[in-house]
Amino acid sequence: MVDKREKLMNSFNQYGFLTFKQVIDENLHYKTLLKMVTEGKIDAAEKGLYRLPDIYLDEWFVLQYRFPKGIFSLETALWLHGLSLTVPFEPVMTFPFGSNTRLMKDAGIKPIVARNYHEIGVIKLERQAGQFISVYDMERTLVECLRTIYHVDIQVIAPAFQVYFKKGAVNYAKLYHYAQLFKVTKKLQSYVEVLS
Repeated sequence: MVDKREKLMNSFNQYGFLTFKQVIDENLHYKTLLKMVTEGKIDAAEKGLYRLPDIYLDEWFVLQYRFPKGIFSLETALWLHGLSLTVPFEPVMTFPFGSNTRLMKDAGIKPIVARNYHEIGVIKLERQAGQFISVYDMERTLVECLRTIYHVDIQVIAPAFQVYFKKGAVNYAKLYHYAQLFKVTKKLQSYVEVLS
């Protein structure tokens, strides 16, 4: 029994948390894990997500774990990239076409279902050690916010573009590529002309 506990604790010591998938992949003893949860030595943060009691799990990581097909987008992605100071009250995530959005809405997420281009421009951000989330890159996020269908406030978009251009690593090729995909080239051009 000590060997099983020791093996589990060694896995926990890497980042302070384990997923059910990791338990299976690393051939760890699941019943020992459940016993440690009952004893209070490990907390079950979410179904299939376990952590040491003194480890903080980022709320965005927990949402990502719960909805792995979702990608943080629009105002939420602006904030995650540091392009906006406004902390999202309702996280926005984009899901592939055909996703049932009821569970996401129940979890307080504003879901967007994308027919096209769902996987384009996805990057991984590390929020805490080992806690990665999927988010659209800065260029896609900025351009997608220009689409009228999403009703992103101009008072959020304009400062985000200013911050992006002040960072100095402007990727014009990516910006214009996304602008063509989402048919907002003229809107993007007006921002580029003013800020360049």
